[in-house]
Amino acid sequence: MKTKHIIVTILFFIGALTVQAQRGERPDPKVQAKTNADTWQKEFGLSDEQHTKVYDLLIASSEKRAKKMQELRSSGDREGMRAAFMKLQEETDKGLKAIFSETQWVKYEKWKKDNPPRQRGRRRGN
Repeated sequence: MKTKHIIVTILFFIGALTVQAQRGERPDPKVQAKTNADTWQKEFGLSDEQHTKVYDLLIASSEKRAKKMQELRSSGDREGMRAAFMKLQEETDKGLKAIFSETQWVKYEKWKKDNPPRQRGRRRGN
């Protein structure tokens, strides 16, 4: 039952993201942060306090990432954008590692490997 609920939640989230992507909209950072924090609470056994800290960290990271990407977008430096994104992701992971226990961190690392980020902006046939 628990697994079924998680699968339904993930499928709903993917559907919502697909609809937004087709409209050219970015998902709301607060919704995305809550979804990730909720999923990780179930997957990794986060306490309510950890859930709150993770949510706050994800919101702050999202705002920082959006600001940095907006600055770099005007330059057209795609490699610079990629490097900045990777640095921001490392900072987010450092914050998550401080919140998670060692066991939770191991689960998170495995989860990241099993759920790689989508490759965006790639065009087929070009």
